[in-house]
Amino acid sequence: MSQGIHPRVRYAIVMSVLCAAMVLPLASLAGTSPAGQWVGEVKTPDGDKVEVFLTLSKSESVWQGTLEDPTIGETKVSNLKVTDTRISFTFQPTDSAIPRHFSGSYVAAVDRVSGTFSLHGSSRYVKFKRVPGTDIIAVSSTGEAQEPARIRHDYNFAATARFSYWVALHVPKDDYYNLNDMTASEPNFDIAFKWFVLDDFNVFVRGFRGGFGYTDIESRLAQYPDLNVTADSYLKLDGVELGVMGYLGNIMMRDSSFNPYLTGVIGQTSWALQENGRGSDTVVDGLYAFEGNDISVGFGIGTEYELNSSMVLEFEWMWRYFLTEDELKWDVDETWSNTHAWNLSVGLTYGF
Repeated sequence: MSQGIHPRVRYAIVMSVLCAAMVLPLASLAGTSPAGQWVGEVKTPDGDKVEVFLTLSKSESVWQGTLEDPTIGETKVSNLKVTDTRISFTFQPTDSAIPRHFSGSYVAAVDRVSGTFSLHGSSRYVKFKRVPGTDIIAVSSTGEAQEPARIRHDYNFAATARFSYWVALHVPKDDYYNLNDMTASEPNFDIAFKWFVLDDFNVFVRGFRGGFGYTDIESRLAQYPDLNVTADSYLKLDGVELGVMGYLGNIMMRDSSFNPYLTGVIGQTSWALQENGRGSDTVVDGLYAFEGNDISVGFGIGTEYELNSSMVLEFEWMWRYFLTEDELKWDVDETWSNTHAWNLSVGLTYGF
């Protein structure tokens, strides 16, 4: 890879970072209070789901709270601590000699309480949503009360499997096509594991198996008579990347099943130009084989479409940039340079 950072790469990295930055500042706009009544679902040891009601109130500077569900009835909480972002308390059901604990967070931007009930090493995670009408938390420009946005990701983690069609993107100079400008579009796939830091923001790790075929235009292939590059050649691009997604659905289209997002990634890609399809011998130019392990970046937009509380379809368009060039080994303009791609993806996400 060449010395320094290519201007296009700097641009790509900045855009990937901005993907997260454009979403996170929105968290400071809503500004509200956790006072009111909240409802969430927890799983019992038997696997059943029950609704739990949490009521928080503040008298002068003192917070008070109660917890209620079908199994324990209504119980007053103790050791209640509430800050702008954190909530914790202890409660003791009438049928238990041992107190239980709750520790969680309050996110004003989406008016959500989430956290974990714990007892002797076992835990139950729950996301609470405000019971409508229990507290006015926001007022529109017309003076009307606004309902809080609904929870779209009622889970901490998710896995996504996608089919991707990689469209070859070429940037020839003066109508001269180097080896990177002879690639042909190919179907690929990827798998990601996501952690939802917030309902509208996640961090993910993705593994992808990608690559491009090669042109069958003989006049272009004939430019490299000493290299064994044919229409059967293949550019392998496999890698792992770290990325973020920031969702805009609760800002743009609250009542829709669609949930648009911005995303950015940076990763490590193992690449090789192979003579006769994926897995064949690598093309060699003099002393150097066309292969390496280099950085890749990407920026994209997409949308989810909710199927049910645990599953969504995902549609995405992304521009990818692979730092495959090395000006110390190959002529960047005439032989080998960086690689571009458009990725069109469709997949299924399962939350848990």
